[in-house]
Amino acid sequence: MISRIARNRNLGIWLVGGALRDTYLKLKKELVDFDFCIERETLAVAKEFAKHISSKLIILDKDNESFRVVLKKKSKFYTYDFTRMRGENLKEDLALRDFAINTLAISLSEKKLKLIDCFCARKYMKRKVIGVIKDEVIPQDPLRILRGFSFVANYGFRINARTLKLMVKHKGLIKDVSKERVNEELFKILASNDSYKVIKTMDQLKIIDQFIPEIIRMRGIHQGAYHHLDVWKHSLEALRQLELIFTKRLVKNKEIVSYLNQEIAGKRRRIQIIKLACLLHDIGKPMAKKKLKNKMTFYAHEKIGRDLAGKIADNLRLSLREKTTLMKLIFWHLRPGYLADQVNPTRRAVYRFFRDTQEEGVAVVILSFADWRATRGPLTDAKKRKSHEEVMLGLVDKYFAEKKKKPLPKIIDGHSIMKKLKISSGPMVGAILQKIKEEQALGKISTKQEAFKIAQTIIESWLHPRGVTKNRIIK
Repeated sequence: MISRIARNRNLGIWLVGGALRDTYLKLKKELVDFDFCIERETLAVAKEFAKHISSKLIILDKDNESFRVVLKKKSKFYTYDFTRMRGENLKEDLALRDFAINTLAISLSEKKLKLIDCFCARKYMKRKVIGVIKDEVIPQDPLRILRGFSFVANYGFRINARTLKLMVKHKGLIKDVSKERVNEELFKILASNDSYKVIKTMDQLKIIDQFIPEIIRMRGIHQGAYHHLDVWKHSLEALRQLELIFTKRLVKNKEIVSYLNQEIAGKRRRIQIIKLACLLHDIGKPMAKKKLKNKMTFYAHEKIGRDLAGKIADNLRLSLREKTTLMKLIFWHLRPGYLADQVNPTRRAVYRFFRDTQEEGVAVVILSFADWRATRGPLTDAKKRKSHEEVMLGLVDKYFAEKKKKPLPKIIDGHSIMKKLKISSGPMVGAILQKIKEEQALGKISTKQEAFKIAQTIIESWLHPRGVTKNRIIK
């Protein structure tokens, strides 16, 4: 269709960039993004194409004549970007693209398709090298710094010395890039099975500091004899351990793999959020750090970290669900360790853990597992750690076992409780229902009479505490 438009209008139109790159690399993925370089009449071409496929036209950059058409087909989205040629000819336009590997082109104005390679793109791809054609392309769009690292993460390429030097020189400009674009590249990096190495390089070059500056305070914060690394290096190690655990152990379990690959928002998967949580799970420690009787303590760092993570999520423009998931993981990441201390945690303790963490319970366990693996100080007991890990993996098994069971029938509802016991709606009713649900799940009750008895006990405790607080009752 686009070839027909090009010939009918006597226009130069070229397919360029990523689609050709991925085709040449023979990647096993469906092509869904297409970029076109248009000689002139860009808006008219985009409108005609959008009309032909019955899709809407989106204006990306009116001044630079950049437009997008999105086609939804069988629950998949295909994007077609049309941009006016920069420079006097195609070669000048291609020279201004981010990296040499993205400079392939095919003319759609000619009947016979011919691959155009002005800047040795195929040679760069064969050598697996990321390199710029012109130095100015990095400061022109600093997001290309992160794009380069996302290519390293997902394609297994390396950045050449010249390009890396430019990235370091202009890294401060990342602060001026829209946060939505930054988080898109960050999550592409986290999508890789080997994102640790890339994040580590970005750390060494202090590039990650430009979009998560809170990390700076984590460096050099020592944690006592149970740890062998400072707070930040430990967090990086947690990411490394998570990826090792996934590739060596978790990947064998289809239920866990399916769970980790569930979409949280858009195309973002749960495993990507857990990886980000690895980097941020101890971010509250610098503020919580105190020395008591020659011992380093970090009391309530999980609460401080949760709140800081919320601010970071806002700054990176994460979705509400991504933000709440991240905060939940960080807030609860110590809990599996407390359960593991019991060696054989009670059914009630396990129930309450999953009640509080809900659908992120397994994610919390996996984060905690990686956290434990990343802790190898002189006081760390290897035997005890192994025992802890077995308890944690047992929690995961229990979660999926419970998911397979049929939901228990509701014994009683809030309206019946209010009517029978003559109480008004409010927090007390919620506390009663929560307690009834817990006792039923543990097999302690099964009838309305037993449920009313629990309700009566809670009402009496609520109205006449006798040293028992409302918060205690809710638990």
